[in-house]
Amino acid sequence: MRQLPNKFVQTIKSVHKENGEQWLNRFNKLIEECEERWDIQFMPPFPLSYNFVAPAVRKDQKEVVVKLGIPGAEFNAEVSALKHYNGREMVKLIDVDLEKGILILERLTPGTMLASLEDDQAATRIASRVMKALWIPASGSMQVLTSEDRENALLKILIENPEGIGPITKETLQEAAETFTGLNRSIEKPYLLHGDLHHYNIIKTGSDSWAAIDPKGLIGDREYDVIQFLLNRLPAENWASMIEKRIIILAEELDLDKHRIFLWGFAHSVLATCWSITDHENYEEAFYHSIQYFWDHCRTI
Repeated sequence: MRQLPNKFVQTIKSVHKENGEQWLNRFNKLIEECEERWDIQFMPPFPLSYNFVAPAVRKDQKEVVVKLGIPGAEFNAEVSALKHYNGREMVKLIDVDLEKGILILERLTPGTMLASLEDDQAATRIASRVMKALWIPASGSMQVLTSEDRENALLKILIENPEGIGPITKETLQEAAETFTGLNRSIEKPYLLHGDLHHYNIIKTGSDSWAAIDPKGLIGDREYDVIQFLLNRLPAENWASMIEKRIIILAEELDLDKHRIFLWGFAHSVLATCWSITDHENYEEAFYHSIQYFWDHCRTI
């Protein structure tokens, strides 16, 4: 019987409710099926958040990574994104079972996370190279969510919380929803985006090469895909200055519209804070405080 961390168990139950409970109940059976089907032996998992992810050794002694998640739309979107990226600046997909939520992925080595770099400007330039390689024009064959789906998610939160949610007022919710609508209607050329690209989802694969992992898969504006990166690995003090420096680098390297970055930053920070409150009954301070930061810049540019 494999013992899962309590925090991970509570996250699965909180986010996925009954489906999460059922998945946890059959988890050990799922591990056994993976070991038998792919002739692998699991090693201790990586730090767990929303999915079970662990390295495993094949019969030929080569290592792979096994990712187990709750089957459904988000899992299917990740698989679709992995197939479209096909290893270009992205971890390679080896095998998949959509019905059981199983991914067999290549093991990236040395596997150092971008979060380990002390030089934030250097890290931002590396991230920009990965982003440039990942972003490809969207097509009808991409079975992933869109930024309009995220707009609808925020509208649903507004309907269910007409007086606001947590520290977010109804006025802020309404303004963020209107911002989502305006941005989505003005996208000139939609791209396939990573959807959750930040310092912990960019991994070193060589002396000067890096690749992304854990794509959510999202069709939308390129400016939207930089927001998660902007909001991660922020210091307790002078965090606004770090965001500004990152925006300067990303806008220059990727030819992005700064105003749209600030608008997406405002809209997404509101949505991300709402998600945290809904799923965990708390929220990241950096996400919450960035709401006002992005909104102030929206009105000054």
